[in-house]
Amino acid sequence: MPVLILKSKNAVIERISLDHHKRLDIGVLADNDLVIDDPAISGHHAEIEAEGDHFYITDRQSRNGTFINDELIISRPLKQGDVISMGEHILEFSYEEGEIVPSDTKMLNVRMTMALDTEQHRSKLAHSVSRLADESNRKKTIAVLSYMDGSNDSFPLETFPVRLGKAVANDIQIKGFGVGKTAAVINRKKDEYRLAAAEGLSKPKVNYQTVKNEVTLQEFDVIEIGSSQFQFHFQSVYSDDGDSA
Repeated sequence: MPVLILKSKNAVIERISLDHHKRLDIGVLADNDLVIDDPAISGHHAEIEAEGDHFYITDRQSRNGTFINDELIISRPLKQGDVISMGEHILEFSYEEGEIVPSDTKMLNVRMTMALDTEQHRSKLAHSVSRLADESNRKKTIAVLSYMDGSNDSFPLETFPVRLGKAVANDIQIKGFGVGKTAAVINRKKDEYRLAAAEGLSKPKVNYQTVKNEVTLQEFDVIEIGSSQFQFHFQSVYSDDGDSA
């Protein structure tokens, strides 16, 4: 079976054998088959599955995209030596020594058709292409906090200050031992979004580092308060219906 070698900064982290009969889900959340701890990787980032002789990788509308050999892809068959990039991590795809490798001619034909020979891939590709087409209708970009619990819920940061804590009066209510009535406050100063620690024994963390006073948030930072985790990022709001992508 082909293998994936997971690397970060040239260091090998994990070696994964692919199975013709099992899909491999990749992302930052714990319910994935391959969990990659990288704030630039989406909760459910991409998937790899076999069809016929080939293994396909399909991006699942991730925030930062999936790249093969530095080319942004939607859905594509993998070939010997492909390097898949996600955030700060790479996955090297290769066949084991002695394995039968699909011919370059067959692979080229499949790459050109973008996997449109099956209903499953047509559906995935159409959904992703539709989303990319909507980019032309962009109206503005707003900051949001997305819950990292698999729910896909998010909270837009539009009116400041935004308060997070145990009290019902907060904009986002947080549970957990030691969480203060207002545990953290997010403010916007010009183009900067700043998170400040407030009350409680349980201090907020940004990228797993405790915030003692105040920090400037960067896109894809992971914020942890009590039992809740969020990712800070920007989201497009479209002019056609006002919904965010």
